[in-house]
Amino acid sequence: MNRFFYRSAQRENNIVRLEGEDAHHLIRVLRADVGDKIELCDEQGVCQLAEITAITKHEVLCILGENLPNNETEAVIDLAFGLLKGEKTDFILQKTTELGVHALFPFISRRTVARPEKKLEKRQQRWQKIVDAAAAQAKRSYIPKVYTPSYWPELIQQFAAYEQVVVFWEKETKQSLKDVLSHLNTKTRILLITGPEGGLDREEVEAAAAAGAKTVTLGPRILRAETAAMTAVALTMYEAGEMRR
Repeated sequence: MNRFFYRSAQRENNIVRLEGEDAHHLIRVLRADVGDKIELCDEQGVCQLAEITAITKHEVLCILGENLPNNETEAVIDLAFGLLKGEKTDFILQKTTELGVHALFPFISRRTVARPEKKLEKRQQRWQKIVDAAAAQAKRSYIPKVYTPSYWPELIQQFAAYEQVVVFWEKETKQSLKDVLSHLNTKTRILLITGPEGGLDREEVEAAAAAGAKTVTLGPRILRAETAAMTAVALTMYEAGEMRR
């Protein structure tokens, strides 16, 4: 069953009005008809079964029904990743959204090759659309937000909002993710950090450690940046019990 997200302004009592791309997808792509059932989620993560009651050329009206289970993670797991070239950033956004990240923070560090200053607003809109689609496909109850790319010192200033900050670094050889997360409860806030194509340099990692971050290894093999980001999220979800819940 297809899932769509809506904002409170689109709802009046128990009626939700879908317009724009969502209406187009239902009408033109899915060939939806009156009486068909879909799933609708609001911006607070409340999801309900809904029935289509009317279809016009540009909108679809739905009546809300029974509540659906919330499938979001108990732990709040955010990902900060070094901005990558081309479709690699798209890959990270899509796959980590499917896995369950709560928010995404692209950043620029010393070895970052990609530079997003040109047409940044359009790029960010595109990134958010990728995340929106991935959240719907994965039956998320909530759409993660993609934040504007920041620089490394700005990212470090965000560490105070988390119980644990984890930097995945290829030079770390002893400390594992399990070691770092073993003492945390299931409802903690965790920030994961993976680097760009060139990795993070030692001074950047030392600055992060001084601000409270822990460095961990992903094993002896050198992973591509996009592989490292997806692996970091998947392993954290597992250690937090989210793959078994």
